[in-house]
Amino acid sequence: METSFSNFTNYKQTVMDLTGDLKKIREFSLRMNLEGNAAAADSVLTRLAEDTFSVAIVGEFKRGKSTLINALLEKDVLPTDVVPTTATLNKVAYSVTPFVRIEYNDGKTEDIDIDRLNEYVTKLTPESEEVAKTVKIATVYYPVNYCKNGVTIIDTPGLNDDEAMTKVTLSVLPQIDAAIMVMMAGSPFSQYECDFLENKVITSDLGRVLFVVTGIDLYDEDDAEKILTLIRKRITDSVMKKAKSVYGEGSKEYEAYQRKLGNIHLYGLSAKKALKAKKKGDPQMLEESRFPEFERALERFLTEERGAVMLNVPLSRIKTSSIELVKAIQLRENALTMQREEFNAKYEEAMKEIERIRSERQQEFHRINDAADRTYQELIPSIEEYWPSLEQAADEAIDAYTIVSANELKGAALQQTQDSMTKAVKEAIGNVSQTLTEKIQAAINDALQSEAERISGFENRFFEATENIQSLFVSSGKETSGGDMLVSVIASSVLGYGLGGIYLGYKQAGWKGALLGGGTSFAGTMAGAMGAGFLLSALAIPVTWPVMLVATIGAAAIGTFTGKWALGKVFSQNKISQFKESFKNAVHSELARMKAEDDFSENVKKQITEAFDALKEKIRSETENILGDTQNQLTQLKIELAQADSTEEQEKKELQKMLAQIDEICARADQIGKQLTAVLAQ
Repeated sequence: METSFSNFTNYKQTVMDLTGDLKKIREFSLRMNLEGNAAAADSVLTRLAEDTFSVAIVGEFKRGKSTLINALLEKDVLPTDVVPTTATLNKVAYSVTPFVRIEYNDGKTEDIDIDRLNEYVTKLTPESEEVAKTVKIATVYYPVNYCKNGVTIIDTPGLNDDEAMTKVTLSVLPQIDAAIMVMMAGSPFSQYECDFLENKVITSDLGRVLFVVTGIDLYDEDDAEKILTLIRKRITDSVMKKAKSVYGEGSKEYEAYQRKLGNIHLYGLSAKKALKAKKKGDPQMLEESRFPEFERALERFLTEERGAVMLNVPLSRIKTSSIELVKAIQLRENALTMQREEFNAKYEEAMKEIERIRSERQQEFHRINDAADRTYQELIPSIEEYWPSLEQAADEAIDAYTIVSANELKGAALQQTQDSMTKAVKEAIGNVSQTLTEKIQAAINDALQSEAERISGFENRFFEATENIQSLFVSSGKETSGGDMLVSVIASSVLGYGLGGIYLGYKQAGWKGALLGGGTSFAGTMAGAMGAGFLLSALAIPVTWPVMLVATIGAAAIGTFTGKWALGKVFSQNKISQFKESFKNAVHSELARMKAEDDFSENVKKQITEAFDALKEKIRSETENILGDTQNQLTQLKIELAQADSTEEQEKKELQKMLAQIDEICARADQIGKQLTAVLAQ
């Protein structure tokens, strides 16, 4: 089905149309003294104005990442076939005039000619190597259509044993919308790539990971398909292994991931051949490179799929704000026909009802606080398991480390043995730390989801109360406004979307969806998700906090584990068993130091508090927008009636005209909504 946002141009046109409608909604809201409604529209308008797509190219060193980007750009823009620097990110963004902006580690910036990029980000010469050490980010601005609509492509440093390079790449993951993981056909899905995918990529808040296998043209068709089938199976096994370690085999979450995993988005291609074909204008060579299939998939994600999720935000705001506007128009129409004494009596009733709702909301907040406390108490056994588990993992890694002879504990070999064993221990405790924090993280998410489901009862009572306030100002026997039907139609189209509608940006796919990595699009998650999990996203729990739980707590086990302890005298022993026992003691001391410096229990408690506070704040802000606007409007009407300065007939005509325009806006939103449903159901 062709949608109105199936390519960049049409998607941006849809964004422009929705922006215009939201601005009109904002204008009407201010005219009706609905400041909260206007502020909510402003928030979404800001997000629409900042509409950007960030795609990171990740993978091991010498996998063809830069060549892949150059093939997308149809030109040799980024340097290739050179040793990269350890701490430089290369970005590509759109500009009519080509140039490069260099951002240095000290915060200074410099614009240079695009042909001089090699002098700043490579090790081609001793001079360029020294300059590269001072560069933090090099952004290439270039007139390429692919980046014309807010797309930023990020070429990350190659992943290998260099911790500085890996650290730069990991720092990018929480900030991007999609990742393209590049592998080589000659080295299909290495153990390092498996670990990186399992423990880093799919635990970030990414809604899509595309997998590219370069160099596929070096194999005949049968062998190429065998390689792709093998990699697909390994990726699937890796994702399910992570789900098993976090949730446990047989759990409902694990079974859900098995059902939802679907097809891995894997593309075998030759970026080098594609780039050559584009330069020569050779369509046959381009097809042989298998590159167009990948480009179509990437564009679909960056427009249709991602756009479908992103566009839910303005659509929902248009619908929910329209309901409040129509109700405000009806209330004003009705109030203006009342006698002053009758209106004042109804006004006092309405104020009491508003205060009652606020009081009930406060009681709900106390219940949410209780739920947060219960969540923490239930997690205490897991928290207490944390440090002993790291100790056990370290001991097992030391026991498993092979030392062939005591000669490895003498002279220069001793330091190498110590470094290698430290690396093995660091990796072991890092993996265990991440798995444990992810389990805790999953438990917090489940608790939030349950609380979101419970709070739906208050949501229903809240809207019943606002309806009661509205009905106070409808005189018995009076014909209802033509806006009643409009409210009914709009309300039916947002049923189940939670308080204030869906505030669901793409990055709010959440950690559970991200765990599925490239195997599941967020579209699949949304297709049948009108339950509590959807409400959780609708309430806009910050997308950053689950990532930070792993980043801050899990990283403590590996970031500060330096292995720089004084073991020289102890390691003078020639017996391997004594050496390992001494090493264990040293590691235990290091872990004890880390435990003393980083209160794991308090970190978890802080994460829980922040998450449940975010839930409360979203409920407070959404309900207060409506209550505050209602209160302000009624107060303004009271003042106008007291001053008798209303021109009833003329104003009624203006209000009816406003209703007609809102009807048109909602009709457009409804049409786009149907298209979104079709896309998300695919």
